[in-house]
Amino acid sequence: MKSGDTYRFSLSWPMDSEERILAGEFLSKLGNRKSRFIIRLVCEYLNEHPEALDAKETIKVIVSSASGNGALIDTIRSLIQAELAGITQIQKTPEGAGTADIEDSPTEDIGDMFGNLSAWNL
Repeated sequence: MKSGDTYRFSLSWPMDSEERILAGEFLSKLGNRKSRFIIRLVCEYLNEHPEALDAKETIKVIVSSASGNGALIDTIRSLIQAELAGITQIQKTPEGAGTADIEDSPTEDIGDMFGNLSAWNL
């Protein structure tokens, strides 16, 4: 939905499967970076499926379990690492900040996140 000069959406889903819980926990961990991540995923999808932009086309969503799907996991991992690499490149240290004032790097966060994905047997 358009709201002034921004788009605003709200997503919700029940926590009734490991897949849904995993997605919810991951998006929660992204904090204020959720929008950039979702935008990148949607744009990559549209680059691969430009027909989805055609108003006459019907978009069909087929849901399958991510369990055991190594290709999906590899794709998600590479997208997350690419996004975090871009964030790391533009992140600057505030003037006068000591090392105690600087947050952990996004690369360390992503390592922690993948370490906790026992549901995907990584």
